[in-house]
Amino acid sequence: MTRIQLTYLLVILSITCSATRASAQIFEKTPVLHGDSVLFPIMLINGYPFILGAVNGVSGKFMFDTGYRTSISLNDNLISLPNKKTKNTGITGSGHGFKINTNDTVREVRFTNGVIYRNLENISSGNYDFLQNYVTPDCLGYIGHDFFTGYLFKLDYIHRKVTFYKSSAERNKRKDFLKGEKVLAVINFENRKLPNHPMVRLSLDGISVLGVFDTGQNGLLQLDEPSGKILKRLGSVQISGTDSGGDRILAIKSLI
Repeated sequence: MTRIQLTYLLVILSITCSATRASAQIFEKTPVLHGDSVLFPIMLINGYPFILGAVNGVSGKFMFDTGYRTSISLNDNLISLPNKKTKNTGITGSGHGFKINTNDTVREVRFTNGVIYRNLENISSGNYDFLQNYVTPDCLGYIGHDFFTGYLFKLDYIHRKVTFYKSSAERNKRKDFLKGEKVLAVINFENRKLPNHPMVRLSLDGISVLGVFDTGQNGLLQLDEPSGKILKRLGSVQISGTDSGGDRILAIKSLI
């Protein structure tokens, strides 16, 4: 390589590094969204959406779980958080129990789109080894509902991205978040006690059920005993196998 070529290469590298630094957005203390719209690339693992990032220099993936209320909760089985304090106990929708810890400060959470949070305060954590064992070994924790409070979001499984749009009356009127999209259906939902659990009313062969949208759940059907017996007798619900976590997989005949 000649000296001129080497100089040219160094100039390119310098410009690239400067652009990377300029694109970084650094926020302090609270992990919430800022700006009019924010895009995060995602990775799908077993149907679950994950956002790549790093915590205190430990790289991995956050599960984007709308059924999880907290903005960010860290996996202290992967990330060393020596000053964590046990606050409570919790249980996931899949039945896994864990201790809920709190951390006075977390030095840095960094995402691949340039969004960086530093000196975070009162951050939740737990031992999420079940996610490491059954989904991905480098799970950093959860990104939940409170991370995007005040924002609409569009989760694109085909192009592997999630885009958040600041909610406003003007935006709801012009619907720029639907640009380039084809609307196939509009499903009305309701919220009860939990804002992160949008519910839809459904009918399963005459039995009324409530459906809940949750990106951290591949699918779950919970029935009371009488309804379960009726649907099994009619053949409306059949056990078709088990998944990798040992949970039963159901085949449903008709859902309206």
